[in-house]
Amino acid sequence: MNKLVLLIFAFCILSFTNVSGAYAAVKVDVIVVGDISHGPMQPTVSAIKEVTSKYGDQINVTWLDLETAEGTKYADEHGLSAHMNVLINGHYQFLVNGRKVTFQWFEGVQWQKNDLNEVISGLLNNSPNVVTLENAPADNGLFGIVMSSVYSILLQPPIIIAAAIVLVAVLFLVRRSRKRKAERNRKQAK
Repeated sequence: MNKLVLLIFAFCILSFTNVSGAYAAVKVDVIVVGDISHGPMQPTVSAIKEVTSKYGDQINVTWLDLETAEGTKYADEHGLSAHMNVLINGHYQFLVNGRKVTFQWFEGVQWQKNDLNEVISGLLNNSPNVVTLENAPADNGLFGIVMSSVYSILLQPPIIIAAAIVLVAVLFLVRRSRKRKAERNRKQAK
């Protein structure tokens, strides 16, 4: 029994280190869709470039100008109506340290460079302080934020692996307990 518990514990530890290392190697995709060449947007464009340039090949950055057919098509297909949208892994709304941040419109008004940096860094490092929210213009209130947070946390690879290991261990222990009980009953019947 002690060897089995030790083996399961060792497997859990190895799984966490393997998955965390593999998860950190995942790249973050940043898609900027907006009026990139418009004068009023230049400070926002500069802020995005400043933050994204720090991450080198850890992130993929795509720029789509709304003045092109490709940019307009992408915005229409994804329901984007703001003059500037920054989608990070397909989302523009995040919960950052418990605060909702929407990466649309102007930097410095609705979001800050620091917010963009925290989200990218948090996604690269699998930080629990950064939670992806569904892209929805309507505010879902506290319930929506809590449900999105729970959903994002539960779908992290280490959590899934740990839950599977615990489930297997519990099933094994229940089966073992039933066998011992059946064996005791047989011995008492003799």
